[in-house]
Amino acid sequence: MSIIAILAFLYFVPDLFVAFTEDAYVRSDFVEVAPEVAGVVNRVEVANDQKVTVGTPLATLDPKPFDLAVDLSQRRILQASSAVKVRRDEATVLTAELDAAKAAVTLAQRDYERSATLVKDQTVSQQIMDRTTDERQKAVDAVAGVEAKLRVNAEAVATVLADVDVAKAQLAVDQYNLSRTRIIAPVSGYVTNLSLRPGAYAKAGEPIIGLIDDTQWRVVANFKEYVASRLTPGMRAWIWLDSHPWRFFSARVVSIGRGIARDQDRGRLLPYVAPTTDWIRLARRMQVTLALEPVPEVSLFMGADARVLLFP
Repeated sequence: MSIIAILAFLYFVPDLFVAFTEDAYVRSDFVEVAPEVAGVVNRVEVANDQKVTVGTPLATLDPKPFDLAVDLSQRRILQASSAVKVRRDEATVLTAELDAAKAAVTLAQRDYERSATLVKDQTVSQQIMDRTTDERQKAVDAVAGVEAKLRVNAEAVATVLADVDVAKAQLAVDQYNLSRTRIIAPVSGYVTNLSLRPGAYAKAGEPIIGLIDDTQWRVVANFKEYVASRLTPGMRAWIWLDSHPWRFFSARVVSIGRGIARDQDRGRLLPYVAPTTDWIRLARRMQVTLALEPVPEVSLFMGADARVLLFP
């Protein structure tokens, strides 16, 4: 009975004063770099495990198809702009025709009024009066016809102006796509597991290069539930890295995970912590994230094992 009590004491009591776990590892952000456009890889400008900074060229896609698209859009803009000029020239001509037609209406109206006076005085025949009436109506109809042509022309001008705007928008898209053929590093870090080679076909949205962010190092530790429940952000901790044994690094608790997935097959929005190791059933553990402060001036490796010690 005393042995059971001693074992229970050794198992439970130390956890009240010391929080320790060997189930921890170094983590950073893994950035999967994918092209925004599809194309054949012309050049791979980095090597495996190379350190890069933000903006470092990683690879280049063949720009020829995108150059051709830009050239085609520029030609469409010129074509649409030429159509606008033609329509506006037509509008100038029609405006002149309208002025002439209105002048003809004024003249025809004067002839009509003069003929109407002469008919009353019986100076001219009714036949002449009918002719001047017809001429006045023809002049009025001519004005209406030119005005209709001007309305059609205005609609045509609006249409070709819209074509110019569409062509300019397409040119902007094509120029943007051309600029995306040069793939650059979005973060500072290390190229890892590089297998990309010139001649490969890159699909838009599919990762082709992986980067380990060198600015987001942290340690993720899995603590038993009753230990994790007593931890709070800001607590000081000490980290032992298996990549640098016999050295302790200062750290601080950043956050305590509020949940884990019970089923390994359920998505990745919740972390999954395996409850068994070497066929031994373990207590459920919660993830605790710790930041190394200050960040040690040593090489860190994503996924490397670590040990964490706290005094809650």
